[in-house]
Amino acid sequence: MITAHKAAIPILVVFLLATQIVPAQPTRLLRQPAISATQIAFEYGGDIWVTPKSGGDARRITSTAAVEGNPHFSPDGNSIAFSSDRSGVTQVYIVPAAGGSPIRLTWYPAPSVPRGWTPDGKQVLYASTRETAPSAYNRLWTVSTKGGPSTLLPAPWAFDGNYSPDGNKLCVDRVSRWDVEWRHYRGGQNTPLQVLDLKTLTEQSIPTNGSMDIHPLWMNNEVFFLSDRNFIMNVWAFNPTSGAVREVTNLKSGDIKWLEGNGKELVYEHNGYVHTLDPATGQSKQLDITVTGDFPWAETRTQNVTTEITNASLSPTGKRILLEARGEVFTVPVENGDPRNLTRSSGSADRRPMWSPDGREIAWFSDRDGQGYALYITDQEGIKEPRKISLGKSKLGWDGTWSPNGKYIAFTDNAVRLKMVELSSGNTTTIDIGGTNLDRGNMNLTWSPDSKWLAYTKSSPNNFRSIMLWSVDTKKTAPLSDPMADAISPVWDLNGRYLYFLASTNVALGSGWANTSSQQARPTFGVYMTILRKEDPNPFPLKTDEEPDTTSKPKTKDTTVYKGVKIDWEHIDRRIIAMPIPVGNYDGLLAGPKGSVFIASGPTLSLYTVAAKKMEEMVKGGSQYAVSANGEKLLFKAGSSWRVVSTAKPPSPTEGTVGMTLRMELNRLEEWKQIFAEAWRYERDYFYDRNMHGRNWQEVWDQYAPLAPYVRHRSDLNYLLDMLGGEVSVGHSFVRGGNYPEVDTSRTGVLGADLIQTDGRWKIKRIYTTESWNPGLVAPLAQPNLKVQEGDYIIAINGENLTANKDPYELLNTTAKVQTVLTINNKPTTEGSWTIRVQPTESESALRQLAWVEDNRRKVDELSKGKLAYVWVPNTGGPGFNNFNRYYFAQQDKQGAVIDERFNGGGLLDDYMVDLMVRRLRAALTNEVPNGAPLRLPAGILGPKVLLINELAGSGGDFFPWIFRQQKVGPLIGTRTWGGLVKSSVHYAFVDGGAMTAPDNGVFDPINNKWVAENMGVAPDIEQKITAAAVAKGKDLQLEKAVEETLKLLEKEPWPSVKNPPYSTPARKL
Repeated sequence: MITAHKAAIPILVVFLLATQIVPAQPTRLLRQPAISATQIAFEYGGDIWVTPKSGGDARRITSTAAVEGNPHFSPDGNSIAFSSDRSGVTQVYIVPAAGGSPIRLTWYPAPSVPRGWTPDGKQVLYASTRETAPSAYNRLWTVSTKGGPSTLLPAPWAFDGNYSPDGNKLCVDRVSRWDVEWRHYRGGQNTPLQVLDLKTLTEQSIPTNGSMDIHPLWMNNEVFFLSDRNFIMNVWAFNPTSGAVREVTNLKSGDIKWLEGNGKELVYEHNGYVHTLDPATGQSKQLDITVTGDFPWAETRTQNVTTEITNASLSPTGKRILLEARGEVFTVPVENGDPRNLTRSSGSADRRPMWSPDGREIAWFSDRDGQGYALYITDQEGIKEPRKISLGKSKLGWDGTWSPNGKYIAFTDNAVRLKMVELSSGNTTTIDIGGTNLDRGNMNLTWSPDSKWLAYTKSSPNNFRSIMLWSVDTKKTAPLSDPMADAISPVWDLNGRYLYFLASTNVALGSGWANTSSQQARPTFGVYMTILRKEDPNPFPLKTDEEPDTTSKPKTKDTTVYKGVKIDWEHIDRRIIAMPIPVGNYDGLLAGPKGSVFIASGPTLSLYTVAAKKMEEMVKGGSQYAVSANGEKLLFKAGSSWRVVSTAKPPSPTEGTVGMTLRMELNRLEEWKQIFAEAWRYERDYFYDRNMHGRNWQEVWDQYAPLAPYVRHRSDLNYLLDMLGGEVSVGHSFVRGGNYPEVDTSRTGVLGADLIQTDGRWKIKRIYTTESWNPGLVAPLAQPNLKVQEGDYIIAINGENLTANKDPYELLNTTAKVQTVLTINNKPTTEGSWTIRVQPTESESALRQLAWVEDNRRKVDELSKGKLAYVWVPNTGGPGFNNFNRYYFAQQDKQGAVIDERFNGGGLLDDYMVDLMVRRLRAALTNEVPNGAPLRLPAGILGPKVLLINELAGSGGDFFPWIFRQQKVGPLIGTRTWGGLVKSSVHYAFVDGGAMTAPDNGVFDPINNKWVAENMGVAPDIEQKITAAAVAKGKDLQLEKAVEETLKLLEKEPWPSVKNPPYSTPARKL
């Protein structure tokens, strides 16, 4: 077995070799190839390029800072459709294949991505989430190459599609997969490819075994597509006439990533190269393509990183600020001098710096040697070569804290081991191990003033947290707080006599952090003081009114002499006292000057002084607080500024502002290599299964590391990272963010309405409203006294004539949140028209979602003749919790319910909604109004229920139907769910702010010892799919089926009649 230390050696070697061979080798990381009769187009470095069909030197077609991709040649090869986010939202453009100025075709403010062309070449086929509800999903549209309005195709869901040569049919990939790089995925979003007849709306499924079948391409009499049905993603072909499926390629390693054709040949992407393929023989050829060009975004430049500050602290006396910014360690003078960059390397991540107590040295964690993180220490000027101290088995440190005597640094690591490094020898000791992986970064390590004790927070078996103390002398750990309270944030008083902490006795359901019921918890914390020495008096004695002692003055500050820390353990629980501070929503404590403690509550920081028995507000509107080691200076962030003030008194509103500008020499190519290497280690070190789901992780490095030197845009790096994460074949493997170049942020406004073309104009078919009881929603055309209604025509926008051959959203460009004048008429002419002033919104999704919910509720009420309730659960987080409570209890007079979790976006694991839904009638109360119906107990809908599910429900939306079935609430109706129940966890960010998950906390069934839903999803008891024909008629077959099945259950479990028994007569003598 290769150890982690040895495995890191080839990492650096591969990068060095790859860097050296780039000029002599064909360019790799060429993406999304398309092919015409003479050329190949592809994306590289965020731009579109073309090359001769045989390969060779590439020619640039677009050159912007935006992300541009998805090129598709027109049938005649003269034009290329592509996507670009140059406007701030991904839209469809076309450009001559010979080069020129692109023309924008789509304007609605939702992502739109080209998928091809109509066979006659007059229109571009594209996918967009525009005008969908209740959440975003793709449908296919066409738009003329000359611009103008778009036309929706009749496929109800369609992420991708391709026309048959005669244009009468469409092969559709229905579902927008949440994780497109999840290798060997087998959950509900793997739906069969569908051949849709555009005239009859009949559908034919391409046979599948649950595999991922994508990129359909119709050529001649076959539909070619990519499939991993034999584990590796290869090219397959389907004959719609015979129903036969054949394998075209048989690659044994590395998935094929893209597929396009020109009617005779296919082109695909594999291992960063472009290949052409003869579909008849299955023979493919790798093309040697060289990309030579200017990549301004990737060039080395001086970068201002002032807004990227993290992990800020103060020097021991508060004269300088120590901070991390974009993987560099800086110190900044509070008053005199200049910022100092101590690390100066784009190729390493330097994190979590600490200042030594004597002020002479600075320590931090860095991967500067390319072999993973180690602890480095240098002088405060950064002149000397840093000393490296190995972390041993630890991969990175959290909560790093330097002991006051300068001998030790304590930290917690990736495995939540609490470690201590003896700096003189470099030896590391394991002090303790956290109770759960959630303790990582939350253990609040703090040294006593004499460096003999380390206090910290640790999760306990009862899911509460405890304050622990570890002795340097005895090497033993002991709990300090009571296990019946949730205790956090220990802080030593500089006088060595007190230890403060926060504790809550009403955390209750909040201790079950993964459960939906935890959202009901509103824990409050009290501030507690531990009097460490038994001989020390209670600083808060009982009050009594006596004549004052005129010979002495009351104390307002601590005047005791520091004599070290002494802890008397006997009866210490009796010396833990609640301080005379109101219980509140406190977030944490910080050490203050001797005899005082800082208390943080949201953006407010207060200082409590024990001797004066007084709490004083120090900062309002602050964050990221730090106190100097001597307790005399306070650092905090206020807005975008950093301030350093005295702890002796509250500062004035502008006092202590520190002017700073932090700059670094940013080599993006080196930074991107570092991010890639860190991503590989990150997955290895934080993934919940040490065996990486059976994947050889060194092989993964060997496969993808050679591609990293070819990254020329942050979008290419995210693509590479996504493929890397996909190799562990797990749900919630996501990549997001990073430092992208700035693009335009202009926004098209929308009106919250359905518009249809008729009589040569645009007619308002439906105006979406807020349903009268949804504060926070804005419906532009449903404002009071606005002279417009359904059936009216929009004649002009801001004075520009609007006809049916124009895209109304092009005229609405830049109008979001801007007052706009609409010319309205009740007939399609200008005669008799009038104007109204409206303010279009940036998005109408919330209005459409509300309409979808209310339309469904009304439909269920209609179909059930008022017997059934309808409740949609959009997710299992806060919005879903609130939506359930709002709709469920408002309809508890119904006899049963259709619960709808289609499109459930996940969140927490439900233990609240299902527990309520299993309830049946238990008791009743008399109702003393005339003819009053008895009040049924418990609250809720007490009759039968069914649950609607679909492919776009997952994560917490996987667990919800699983627990619904496990608790035998009722049947599941619809289609299989996503299948992702290993938690989405970002353990820390990359240096440029990007993030990647390394999933942990997998959900399993301990009774049957099986994993729950992961890479399977939850299958329905009654499968009901949606069809193009039904949707075209306005029918929701799944909803109708749910009503039908609930009514059947209601027949078996009739609504019980409830009336009170005869009154007893105990007051009458028998």
